[in-house]
Amino acid sequence: MWTRSRPLVVVAIALVIGCGGSECKVATVQYTKSLTAVGFTGATQGVNVARFDLTQDFVTHTPYEACAQGPLQDVGNVSLTITSLVSQPILLRYDVQGLDETGIPVWSHPDTLGVRIGANQTLSVGQIVTTSRQLGNGGARVLLQTAEYVP
Repeated sequence: MWTRSRPLVVVAIALVIGCGGSECKVATVQYTKSLTAVGFTGATQGVNVARFDLTQDFVTHTPYEACAQGPLQDVGNVSLTITSLVSQPILLRYDVQGLDETGIPVWSHPDTLGVRIGANQTLSVGQIVTTSRQLGNGGARVLLQTAEYVP
């Protein structure tokens, strides 16, 4: 009896899998966030010194069961460009943080060495983090440690 019912079970499983099965759908949503950094000491105090532009390409997979080769969670790479808003070269030390819906940091990208940006120039920092948090949900903030004019 076992050998006769086994082929029927295999055929039934093949029919269930083959009929109406979900297909893996992959989608990419791009989130952007721009932050303006204001100097807090010396000659830059109160001056809008730089704009920090974040871009995240967030990839989702639905349903996960149908995405055999897919990841265990949806993720997105966050890239950063910084644009000087002043007419002199400036040195910036900063920490860019991604926030959850309640404003609590969930990831961070500190630049403790600092970057020098020419007057009114744009610097592409590139990818700074890969995260399972969507930039569009909580947002981000930038904390300046240094914003000073340099020769």
